[in-house]
Amino acid sequence: MKKKVAIIVVVLVLITLSVLGYRNYVNRPAESITYSGTIEGTDLPVQPELGGRIVDLPVDEGQMIKAGDIVAKLDDSQAIISLASAKSQKTQAQAKLNDLLGGARVEEIRRLESIVMQAKANLDALEPSLKFEEDNLATNQKLYEGGAISKQLVDAQQNKLDTLKAQYQGVLASVNVAQASVDQAEAGNTQPTIQAQKAALDVAAQAVKAVELSLSKLTVKSPADGQVLYQHVELGQVVNPGTTLVTILNPNDLWIRIYIPEAKLNQVKVGGIASIVVDSYPGKTFKGEIQFVSNQAEFTPKNVQTKEERTTTVYAVKLRITEGLDQLKAGMPADVTLQ
Repeated sequence: MKKKVAIIVVVLVLITLSVLGYRNYVNRPAESITYSGTIEGTDLPVQPELGGRIVDLPVDEGQMIKAGDIVAKLDDSQAIISLASAKSQKTQAQAKLNDLLGGARVEEIRRLESIVMQAKANLDALEPSLKFEEDNLATNQKLYEGGAISKQLVDAQQNKLDTLKAQYQGVLASVNVAQASVDQAEAGNTQPTIQAQKAALDVAAQAVKAVELSLSKLTVKSPADGQVLYQHVELGQVVNPGTTLVTILNPNDLWIRIYIPEAKLNQVKVGGIASIVVDSYPGKTFKGEIQFVSNQAEFTPKNVQTKEERTTTVYAVKLRITEGLDQLKAGMPADVTLQ
């Protein structure tokens, strides 16, 4: 009986040890694997939107600059002339609109009124002569009917009267035209005329803005903080739009690309932490964060793994360096250990 109890106890102990051993095996930390890569930075080419001759190039290679610092200035003499012309046209358009909105000047109205008065005076002066010639024609017709005068005299008087009537109608028409001019001046300009001039002013204002924008683009500024990595042009050189003037490296955006075997992909996730070691700082560890995991497999790049492993299917992983940005530099080889 005692022997059976002892056997049972031994069996239970063995079972317990087996369970504990299995749990320790299952819960053991994943094996740390170190991957190799090279620290890289984000290069930013600075390019002008317009072309021209470089008249100022105030940056040098290796210089630290900030966003908004002037990288280069292009010749702006022609743009300045164009801006002065556009502003002059805008001023003229504004002055004309002011005249239309203000109506005719008092002096202009007085001038038109004087023309009306003179035309009416001429008309008044013709009325007695017209009445006199009408009476003469009536008298001549009676005399002709009585046989006292010839038909030629009657016709001559009729022609004289017709001429005077035509003159009277012409003067009357000039009075009407002059009066209409006065009425128009007093009433002001019509809305279509004013709206057309407002549109002309808007066109002139937009032309000024367009030239000002072009002028501002002749001063090329840095779009971001960084270090001037390369200077591609020289002072006095004529460049085209889109020509790279300098290349800026953003020292605060350093990253490493490593390649993870397919079998280890389950250990990688975006936001995961990694340890980074470089030869320049032995014994010192920097932190990085997984920023991107490729969703497409590829063959291991030749400069990363050994010849035997070049046919291994891997996934590219990009890590953003979060520590040591003031010490680490682009181009440094680095070893990355995922945590």
